[in-house]
Amino acid sequence: MSTILVVDDEAMIRETLRDFLEFEGHHVLEAEDALVARSLLAHNKVDLAFLDVAMPGESGPELCARLKEDPDCKHIKVVILTGLDDEQHWREGLRSGADLYAVKPFGIERIRLIVQQLLGEDEA
Repeated sequence: MSTILVVDDEAMIRETLRDFLEFEGHHVLEAEDALVARSLLAHNKVDLAFLDVAMPGESGPELCARLKEDPDCKHIKVVILTGLDDEQHWREGLRSGADLYAVKPFGIERIRLIVQQLLGEDEA
């Protein structure tokens, strides 16, 4: 079972992802900002993280860059989630070290495929 961290300041996004990912058999951790995410990362082994771009305090790309620099966290696959679909934000997200950049709103099937691809899982 994989552990997936969902970091988004919108409760509805966290709940939607949590419900779906738990249904798919994953253990899900939730954080409303980077500060809470860091605390969860300090006490849990995480395989994949969904990070929102725009959050209070540290942004998703900033958190991603720090994760990729940390020897204990650099293995974590990161998906940047955003409603900002323009070249500048794509560049910023991918330069942070993210594995994928996904634009909201997203379909559940897209999330399933992202998780399968990044965690190397076979299709169900």
